[in-house]
Amino acid sequence: MKYFEKRFLDVYRPLYLGVIFIGVVLDLLTKYLVILYYQPHRYVEVLGDFFRMTLTFNTGFVFGAFQDNAIPSLVATGVAIIFLIGYRWKNFDLGNPWGWNLVMAGAFGNFLDKFFVKIPGTGFRIGFQPNAGEYIGVVDFLDFDWPDFLLFSRWPAFNVADSCVTVGLTILILTMKLEEEK
Repeated sequence: MKYFEKRFLDVYRPLYLGVIFIGVVLDLLTKYLVILYYQPHRYVEVLGDFFRMTLTFNTGFVFGAFQDNAIPSLVATGVAIIFLIGYRWKNFDLGNPWGWNLVMAGAFGNFLDKFFVKIPGTGFRIGFQPNAGEYIGVVDFLDFDWPDFLLFSRWPAFNVADSCVTVGLTILILTMKLEEEK
């Protein structure tokens, strides 16, 4: 008995893998440029106080929860990626493939980012132990104001990978809901 009904490349077509790759490259490239040209925890206003570019480092989980847990966060992200790959492969007809592609691009982008020590003004190196003036964790830099009636006075800074995951999940939820109604 086969666990997966379709071959891997029938579910993850080369075009889809290419889109995931482009998403990861775009995410890592923007993070690299921000590391080179921005100072940590100092913002630059883009659209006044509403939208700022602020270089921050998330060593925790979603929304910066449980900071200073870089290795558990790395392991959890790796397990989540393996689960997502298997789930998508097994449930190949569930949800829109482009939603899955965006989620995968974002997950891989943030996962790979966790393997590097960031050196503002210089770049990065592989590792988990920062020296003075170096940082670990996922690079976040898109910083938006948020209404004060929610949990945050400003929305936690995020990046291209986070945006891919959010848009991808929205597509998946909407398409799965439509499929469910049929």
